[in-house]
Amino acid sequence: MNKKTEITQVALQLFAEKGFNETSVQEIANGAKISKGGFYNYFKSKQELMLDLIDEYQHKITQRTNKFDWKESTSINSLTNYIELEVEAWMENQPFFYVLFREFTPNSNGEITDRMEKLHEATLNNHYDIFFHIYGKRLEKYISDLVLLLEGMMREYIIQIVIHRQLHISPSSIASWISHHMHSVIQHIEEKEPLLAYSNPRNMTQLIQDLKQMIHNINDKSEQSKYNEILLLIETEWNKENINIPLLEALLHFLKQKKELKIKIWQLEQLLQQGEDL
Repeated sequence: MNKKTEITQVALQLFAEKGFNETSVQEIANGAKISKGGFYNYFKSKQELMLDLIDEYQHKITQRTNKFDWKESTSINSLTNYIELEVEAWMENQPFFYVLFREFTPNSNGEITDRMEKLHEATLNNHYDIFFHIYGKRLEKYISDLVLLLEGMMREYIIQIVIHRQLHISPSSIASWISHHMHSVIQHIEEKEPLLAYSNPRNMTQLIQDLKQMIHNINDKSEQSKYNEILLLIETEWNKENINIPLLEALLHFLKQKKELKIKIWQLEQLLQQGEDL
């Protein structure tokens, strides 16, 4: 474990025991066996440390959900598998989310609230994607209502696990229960008109920008350079009047080998099939 990771883990333990505001930089430094000045070699403040933790754990959730196989058959089992992966990520990182939920209520800290919203946006986008993947265009106008129901159920179970420490509830049992009841709702959903209007949040420009940011976050600089070159080739080809579809498919397939990029690339492939322009 490198020293920066050690500092964040010590800080997380202290935040859980004493609270964020009640924990001093000196206490974190003492726990990590460095001087107070040594702490500032890694972080400008406790706030910056917390922001770094949020980014780290968002990456961990992304890594976990990237294990979902978007090519698998579209069935209720697909929804169960995805939910289980996401709940596993929350449970594995329960100490961090305990601090986050307990210490930072909405709007209590502007910068951290913004970062938490980005974390939520990432999972929200995945929830839209999973419903499209399984149920397709047939239920498109109901997608916003379905995502709201899914998020409500998942949020309450995650609160039970993270805040109330109901650790005996397994991710597989939560996933099975939620997906079963979501499927029951879906069987009858067309009996009523949707309550929430749906507009597709996906467009080519946004997906390209998302990919650029994800590539920027890759630690290996040589990989960054390689993936940026491929992405530039994709943008250039997509803007041509006569697109070379086999070339684009090959470039997208290459990028999809990087697990962190897989979901966004799958979304680009969907838009390519629909013939959307940049």
